[in-house]
Amino acid sequence: MNGSVQFWMNFYRQRYCVRKNTAWHHQSMRGQVMLNKPLTGLFKRHTLMMCGVAALALSSCNDTRDWAPERPDRPWQPTQDMAAQNGLVMPPGVGGFSAPHINNSAAVVAQHVANVPMTGQALSLVELIDIAQRTNPQTRMAWEAARQAAIGVGISSAGLLPQVTLSAMGGFQRMAFPLPNYLSQRGYLTSNGGAFFPKLELDYLLFDFGRTRAQIKEAQQGALAADYGFTQVHQALILAVTKAYYAYQAAQSMSRSAKRAEDNTALLLRAAQSRHAYGEGTVVDVAIAQRNAAQANFEFERAQDAEHTAKRGLLAAMGLPATMTLNIRPMDGQHLPNSLPTDVQALINAALQSRPDVLADLAKLRASDAALSAAKASLAPRIALAGVVQAYIGTLKTYGTQQSAPASSIAQPEESAFLQVNWPIYQGGARANSIHLAESRKKQAEAALTQDRVTVEREVADSQDELGTALAQVKSARVLCSTAQTAFEGAAASYQHGVGTLTDASNAATALYQAQAALAVSEAQVYTNAAVLAHATGRLVSAAGTNVQDDMAGP
Repeated sequence: MNGSVQFWMNFYRQRYCVRKNTAWHHQSMRGQVMLNKPLTGLFKRHTLMMCGVAALALSSCNDTRDWAPERPDRPWQPTQDMAAQNGLVMPPGVGGFSAPHINNSAAVVAQHVANVPMTGQALSLVELIDIAQRTNPQTRMAWEAARQAAIGVGISSAGLLPQVTLSAMGGFQRMAFPLPNYLSQRGYLTSNGGAFFPKLELDYLLFDFGRTRAQIKEAQQGALAADYGFTQVHQALILAVTKAYYAYQAAQSMSRSAKRAEDNTALLLRAAQSRHAYGEGTVVDVAIAQRNAAQANFEFERAQDAEHTAKRGLLAAMGLPATMTLNIRPMDGQHLPNSLPTDVQALINAALQSRPDVLADLAKLRASDAALSAAKASLAPRIALAGVVQAYIGTLKTYGTQQSAPASSIAQPEESAFLQVNWPIYQGGARANSIHLAESRKKQAEAALTQDRVTVEREVADSQDELGTALAQVKSARVLCSTAQTAFEGAAASYQHGVGTLTDASNAATALYQAQAALAVSEAQVYTNAAVLAHATGRLVSAAGTNVQDDMAGP
């Protein structure tokens, strides 16, 4: 750096300084060096330009924003190189954290966000999840958090790069000094001076016993944990939308069942009125039939309200306004398996390898271990190279002497270089307490990882049991619904032909409504529980992950 400054100064002298009797005259008078003003201005401008270019080049080589996910609407997955570098092994058969993809999804999002009505286009679960990942603010918040952690890696890595600081100071000063009368008739001396002092400082770390590298590793592991947290937010969002979707489907089925129950009670009411008109029934039968019809109408209105509430819950899970109009496609009929995989431990092992929260805990543990190493390294000395390149550019005019002298000017560089060693001896126990704090945080991270492992094991086991129970309930509800339909048809026909009672027909209608409602709830619950199992094992990465048949296939 010193040679570079000297080179530029010599270059300017040779190019812009001409011989005697020119307008820009470099002269020497009484040991004082005078430089022309154009030379001084060019030296300052080119020096600042060189410093700016150097600072820009150094800053551009430490951009670590690529540690963060590329976009907020898609889950993140580590590359093979990153996984190998950080010791993370993805389980076999897991394709990674991929989101659902649909054609022209951007247009769909724009239409819904802008509340533009869609002409007859029904949205499937895959499309609903895709819209939720684009519009829900939770994904944007998690993405920004991951970006902030990635930027922190660059901040930590800056400690290994040269630290260059440019500073400058300039101004004007008037000074007065007393002098004996034989030197000055006035008895004092005055000087008017103006100066400009640019300074370029260098601080370059040579060795600090691994403290800075440990801090960089801590930041890298923290960024990795934030990336896994970003994926965890996406998986939680997918599960929330899936649950809300099947809850809405169940509410729609309940509403349809309530409507059929209303029609059945209306049929019995007409039969009771007809029998009473022919003298075969009583007024009590007609009143009972009217009461049952009113009760069925009340249940239908309540089922419709529950359907509207479930739809608003789905919109809320997607991050959309509750007043938005959506045409939602009903779930396709899926074949339910007859049995579940019995190897729960295999599901648990797959979950421990692919759950983003567990992998985030592992990264946090490694970050705390790196923080402990950095705290211990802070007890060692820090060795750095320090250098300063500065210049004194100014003029000085003195008054009060017997012989008037012209103003003197100067524009000269100054350089210095040092090997600096910093070794704090005593800081009131701050370093020791920093080590104790890092050790405590490491133990906390270990406990968090252990707790999450226990939680994962419990969630996988519980979700597997709940899915098995839901499958059994669906089978029972289907038999119940079929037999209740047969019983109602027989009881209603018997009452219409005068061989049955209204009480039997009414009980059969109530039992049919309850059986249909139980079937609707159990079918929605089995699909929801399948999604919960996929989420518990870390495999709910898209709407395809909610497929019951795939989840029953095992890891």
